[in-house]
Amino acid sequence: MKRYIRITLLLIMIITLCLMVVSCNKKQDSKNNEKVLKGNIKVVTDVEHGPQFELAAEEFEKLHKKVNINVITVKDTDNNVEAIFNGPQYEADITTINDSYIKHIITKNSEKFLEMTGSVKGYKDELLTNKIYNDTIKGKIYAIPWDTYPKALLYRKDIFDKEGIDVNTIKSWSDYIEVGRKISKDTGKIFIANSSEDNNDIYLILSNQLGTSYFNQSGKSDFKSQKWARVIEISKILYGEGLIQEFSSKDEVINKAQLNKIVSFIADPTYAVTLMNKFPQTKGKWGVMKLPAFEDGGNRDVSLGGINLVINKNTSESNLSEEFVKFALTDGKLQMDLLNKYGRFPVSTDAYNFVDLNKNITYFDSTIWNLFGSVEQGAFSINYTKNFPDIREKVKGVLNETNIKSENYKSIIEGVETILK
Repeated sequence: MKRYIRITLLLIMIITLCLMVVSCNKKQDSKNNEKVLKGNIKVVTDVEHGPQFELAAEEFEKLHKKVNINVITVKDTDNNVEAIFNGPQYEADITTINDSYIKHIITKNSEKFLEMTGSVKGYKDELLTNKIYNDTIKGKIYAIPWDTYPKALLYRKDIFDKEGIDVNTIKSWSDYIEVGRKISKDTGKIFIANSSEDNNDIYLILSNQLGTSYFNQSGKSDFKSQKWARVIEISKILYGEGLIQEFSSKDEVINKAQLNKIVSFIADPTYAVTLMNKFPQTKGKWGVMKLPAFEDGGNRDVSLGGINLVINKNTSESNLSEEFVKFALTDGKLQMDLLNKYGRFPVSTDAYNFVDLNKNITYFDSTIWNLFGSVEQGAFSINYTKNFPDIREKVKGVLNETNIKSENYKSIIEGVETILK
């Protein structure tokens, strides 16, 4: 019996020793396989997004002490990719391109960009599908979306309350127009303000509500469709009755709002954060709601705009660049920091389930980030074709306030079709 116990104890000791050796080997293997990131990379982006990338770089450098990321801002990246990547002034590893330009640029110059199909495989399913589609050519991914711009209406709650208007009763553009007529008459204020910047193009916003843009999902011009007839119809009422007014920039809209001249404006999350940061004293005066639909029960979700990251194919730091991109898009804390500080709305849908994204924001007394998340997930995708930037500039010459007020629908559409030919 004693002998049996001794043998059993000996076997237990041998097994324990073996397990310890295996465990140590695994730990050593893990240590050997662990990537020690080091090196220097340059990121060139536009002025608005500069602070966002500086924050992302700072957080990444905290985790990787041997990494240095230099963020450089320029006025325009879309039309200067060649100089940014290969010119002696920058020689960037990463740059950014707007949604409306991305298909145009990667179709013409895919050989300039690092293909990222393999490197994003592990987190591609987290990202907004429509954004990835615009970054893909013939099944290969050449860019990664950085942010997105879901739209909503910020409105003066105190004015609506004084006028006895319950926003929950507003379902359609017809409803909102009736409210606008009343408030404009009673207050003399601008009912809807909008920035004329590309990301807030009112015609693309309205057409996106109806599931189209300049082109339908087949890539054909959609201007002769019933959808565009409805866009022109609503636009003629808004501009014709002076219910909407265009301003040159987001800052101008926000400043006019602070001067008590505006009742509501079309906004994305960057507008909301700018308003909170610049004018904390107006806390409690502003509310948020989805855009009205074209008919009761219709779509109220719209998203327009965003930028994309591309990596220089000639970079000597391709692995480091890809690791930084992955971190910047998927790190949970960073997603919320970027949103709360700058209004950068995440393209990772995992973030839409974060507790912090669903918190009440006291400035608006609303779960405003949750609302924007709902809008983003419900919005139709825009078919940005390779010719989109060129065509948009020409279309703007026809689709403008002057023509909308003075020309009939047929004349406007004929003007657009002439340009397209």
